[in-house]
Amino acid sequence: MQFKATPKFSAITPDLCVTGCAKLAIEYETRLGLHIENLKDISREKTFSDVFDPIEEVSVPLNTAWRTAKNLNYVCGSKMYRTVFSRIHSQVERAKNERWISEPLYYAVKEVSANSANLTDFQRRLVDLYLLEGRLNGIELHGNEKQRFVDTLKVLALERTNFRNRVMLCQGMYSHRIDNFGAISEMPRNILTYMAENHLNPSHGPWRLTLQQNIYQPFLEYCNDRTLRWNAWYAFNNRASVSFVDQNLGNHKLIEDLRRYRRDIAKLLGYENFFEMSMETKMAGSVENVLNMIETFKVKFRDVAQEEIADLQKFATSEGFKDKLQMWDLAYWRRRQQQHFFDIDHNLVAEYFPFKNVLHELFQLCKAMFGITIKDCSGEVETWHGDVQYFKVYDENDRHISSFFLDAYSRPEDKLGGAWMEMGQERSQLMGTMPFSYLVLNLPCPLSPSQPVLMRFSDVLSLFHEFGHGLQQLLTQVPYSELAGQRNVEWDAVQVCAGFLQHWLLEPSFLKKLSLHYVTKEKMPEELLMKLLKSHYHMSAYDMMRQLYLTAFDMELHISKNHWHEAMTHTWGEYMPLPLSEDDNHPCSFTHIMSDQYPAAYYSYQWARMIAADVFAAFKEVGIEDPEKVRATGKRFAETFLYLGGGVPASEIFRRFRGRDPSLQALQEHLGIK
Repeated sequence: MQFKATPKFSAITPDLCVTGCAKLAIEYETRLGLHIENLKDISREKTFSDVFDPIEEVSVPLNTAWRTAKNLNYVCGSKMYRTVFSRIHSQVERAKNERWISEPLYYAVKEVSANSANLTDFQRRLVDLYLLEGRLNGIELHGNEKQRFVDTLKVLALERTNFRNRVMLCQGMYSHRIDNFGAISEMPRNILTYMAENHLNPSHGPWRLTLQQNIYQPFLEYCNDRTLRWNAWYAFNNRASVSFVDQNLGNHKLIEDLRRYRRDIAKLLGYENFFEMSMETKMAGSVENVLNMIETFKVKFRDVAQEEIADLQKFATSEGFKDKLQMWDLAYWRRRQQQHFFDIDHNLVAEYFPFKNVLHELFQLCKAMFGITIKDCSGEVETWHGDVQYFKVYDENDRHISSFFLDAYSRPEDKLGGAWMEMGQERSQLMGTMPFSYLVLNLPCPLSPSQPVLMRFSDVLSLFHEFGHGLQQLLTQVPYSELAGQRNVEWDAVQVCAGFLQHWLLEPSFLKKLSLHYVTKEKMPEELLMKLLKSHYHMSAYDMMRQLYLTAFDMELHISKNHWHEAMTHTWGEYMPLPLSEDDNHPCSFTHIMSDQYPAAYYSYQWARMIAADVFAAFKEVGIEDPEKVRATGKRFAETFLYLGGGVPASEIFRRFRGRDPSLQALQEHLGIK
């Protein structure tokens, strides 16, 4: 419950997370309620500080405690933190959402907005945020319309949860025993270990196939038995469909219900459709801008993607495959073709990326671009595990401005897989808080203190991606916690800084500088380096068309009234170079848009990718080999994207950095499409 320093992890227990967060949530609701009562006094003039300071005072302690519990949920799951977090999450979210549905607070903010000439840019942005969120939460509706809105929101939230739960339940129901080692003999040892019933002897069966992503996707890539691949593909793409389970667990009707609820909400708020409503909180700003992006990319990439599939068919045929490629064949033959073309030994590549050197070069790049210095200060604060490091970030004047924890190594029994960087605490000028974040990776544990940890190229990409998020969190200069870092950054711009930092790894000169063989201390040979980069772009046009299909399907669902199956069939034919199987019911498990954070927003992945490419193009235009020009461009990038974060609209931030609106050209050229 302390927020003036980093958490005292030794004093935290799961029970205390429950009581502490519950106490702060109740205190938040109580003090917010008293504040709202005071705002009802119409004789009192409302200033920005009068309205927003009391909210900041109760938000910062609650958010810090909640984020501490959230981090422990991810990294100490075996100690009951996962159970605890599921208990407190809804209570905390309910408390924080009260500010969006309070009429006295909404009209007090409107009064502050009437005097916007006296506000700073950040203050106007916070005022606009409250007014927009209030309106999108139906605060201007009255009578029957208001009741319909509230009722629809409740049932929508319930049915979204039902959709996700059915998918997870069906996914957990599937398990297939494999006794024939020959079918999975090409599988990497770490995947075999996950699948083997005897983890200590992964080469001896039986093995268990499940639909978890860390098993299912590699299985499609490495299983040489086509029947087994089809079995896994069919099960995965029919989760929560009537082809897989009975009516009670099927999502086929629920898709239409969710669409109708969203359409009703949009209509009540005065929008033509739910996609138009979604644009209110996005950088793209309009349906037309999104359509322009996907139509332009479709024209540019479709023919190339079809050529890629035709070449893949020729390759598979030359290797003895006697059928037409189908979706359950794609990953396997793509992997085989990629290996045939580039013959990359990923273990050899990893020898050039010892973790300590990669981290050092990443920090040096940040210093060269932004003037910051990152120092290892492990031992100064408590951590939740002995392997966790603590770093401080200093500006050009050697002033400590932020910090982050680094939990780098895998602990399968305790810690979730994957990589992420999340806020631990936002910057708040009023409360005197300095930002800190949690950077989590899942690298193999060092065998001994003297043995270096080697990173695969995919691990290096993940590190740079997550640290791009972290830079926006740690270098923010916005004084209000609700706008600081990545708070309030438009959903289609959240991935921009992460994508930008990844682009450096795809530049041969920088990648060579980054590499350092852990034994010989030599740089990666030119031939291996270029093969690695070319391999990274293998079938990139197909990948683009796949993402455009999902984007267009999401748009179709949230604009038109055509049945989802009709929308799927039509959209697939427009974008996908492989035929749609009659057995494919993937929308029934498409949680991204039906139950998670991407309804009418799936395009965000490609939009952010487009912006990131355009941003990095600014560095290439001045010359990435010129330190002074990189520093000048980096300073401009820091002063816009990193310092301002959610404090200024993303479209305005881009214009301040680039001097114009975004272009589609940079991403096309990056992927080799002229």
